[in-house]
Amino acid sequence: MTTLTLSWPSRDLSQNSRVHWAAKARATASHKTEAWTLAKAAKVATDPHAVLTFTFHPPNNRHDVQNLPGMCKAAIDGIAQAMGCDDKLFRCRFPDRFAEVRKLGQIIIEISAITYENKE
Repeated sequence: MTTLTLSWPSRDLSQNSRVHWAAKARATASHKTEAWTLAKAAKVATDPHAVLTFTFHPPNNRHDVQNLPGMCKAAIDGIAQAMGCDDKLFRCRFPDRFAEVRKLGQIIIEISAITYENKE
């Protein structure tokens, strides 16, 4: 299993955001590049069936965890690009609650191979 720690995504990545397309494109590219860089540095093995388990540590006491999965799409794309595979078969597991608050916020992504236990 490999663990990546990403910075909290820009609010420009939220589906509720009403920003100019160029600002959203910059935020997307930044988050994707960060995930790609961390995955490459961790030497993540190519696994088109990888299980990505997310933990969200918000920068403050937020209440709406449902926005985060969509905001993580760029990071998922960056990980897939670093692996050299398509992310269409990834199994992404998103939490239904935030973890404890951390200064500046963090997204922890555990990347593991599919096993009998997590095949559901």
